[in-house]
Amino acid sequence: MNNFDEFVSLWEKETKNIKIKKDFKHMLFLIVYPDKLKWDFGIEKQTQTTTFMVTGGDTGASTGHDVRFCYRSEVHDVLLKCDHTHVMIVSVGMVFDMVSGGPEKRVTPITDFYDFVKSGKFCKAHIMAKPGQQVFFHHQHMNLNLTVWKDIGAPDMSKRYDLIKRSDDNFHDDYTPSWADVERMPTVINFTHSERARKSFSYYRNTQTEYWKDLDNVDMNDYYFSRFMTRIRKQFYIENTERIGELPTEKFDIIFSTTAGYRAALLADQLEFDGEVVLFDYCQENLDIKQMIIEMNMSLPEINSYGKMIDHDMVLPDSIAKQSVKSMGSFENLRQLEEKMERDYDIEYWLMDLISPNYDRILEKIQGKTVFFDATNIFCYHMSHAYYTLDELVNSYKKLRDVLTSSNGTFYRGTSPTKQKIDAWVSK
Repeated sequence: MNNFDEFVSLWEKETKNIKIKKDFKHMLFLIVYPDKLKWDFGIEKQTQTTTFMVTGGDTGASTGHDVRFCYRSEVHDVLLKCDHTHVMIVSVGMVFDMVSGGPEKRVTPITDFYDFVKSGKFCKAHIMAKPGQQVFFHHQHMNLNLTVWKDIGAPDMSKRYDLIKRSDDNFHDDYTPSWADVERMPTVINFTHSERARKSFSYYRNTQTEYWKDLDNVDMNDYYFSRFMTRIRKQFYIENTERIGELPTEKFDIIFSTTAGYRAALLADQLEFDGEVVLFDYCQENLDIKQMIIEMNMSLPEINSYGKMIDHDMVLPDSIAKQSVKSMGSFENLRQLEEKMERDYDIEYWLMDLISPNYDRILEKIQGKTVFFDATNIFCYHMSHAYYTLDELVNSYKKLRDVLTSSNGTFYRGTSPTKQKIDAWVSK
């Protein structure tokens, strides 16, 4: 990818069918690119990361936000023309911690923005008020009440203004007050310490390009990457967070499914099926764990005990996913289904990164067969977007679906790289 415009074009092409959710129609998420910023691999990854994080949901894992793109010089005109009540303006290079707050309630910069919208306040920004100079608001991140902004004459938020009054305290140094009154505007408030702790801005440092090329060896003393990497780790999911949903009635010869949770066992039980199960994962440790759980017919207490004996993260769904989990039945019921799967069907364990798989191996396995392919959220998973560029993910997704047309018929369940849910037969 050669520039910002190409990225935007691809993202908009791949998301053209995504509908903005009703509850978010009044909110605009505006991703801003500095006019003179030189495009390179590191900047491309920063653009992709910022975009991915603001497109939907508390943790960036969903869709439904109204997301638009522009250059920094275009921001004012974009805001004048939009009909939203509130906007989050976020520059390429901003990264969010999407796991803070604990499993009971996620508190992220996205939920911070939701709270700002409800507050009725005018503006939250990174206030720069150096002694003896005019005030300005740093471009990295701003939450703005557009209704109030237009009522006061739509001042250009990128310009400098005379200071009328400010707080005595600072977040750091002597120019970052917790609030400021400037000419022509209601009080502007600064981001709090806790809000600042949930995000970081790159400031486009040259060292970051090399880090982006080798995320496994990132210097965690770099605060930008310490925020980004909070959820970038290999882990085994004991349970799934996605419902099985409605299934096709056709007879299948083979099921492809991930190692996470009990989806394969549920599919084998609920589908018209008599054949092979292929469990795949990009991580050998996950494959080993899954095989051990199945072959030892482990109960939940046994799984938990096993997890304490190995050097690998094993996680249960948090409270956000509890309702989905309940719909799948008790752990004992799921264990019995997995026991049945192990007894009745041939199971293969494939080490396979679905984004860069051995396509010949897949072709050989699916020839002459009717296939149920459960890719879950792999193509839009935050780990996938961390390690691959957007165009790599899109091309890989299309390549896989093209390969799957070589079967006698493949029903594909999963997501696209831009988070659209796909639940349909793959057409040639």
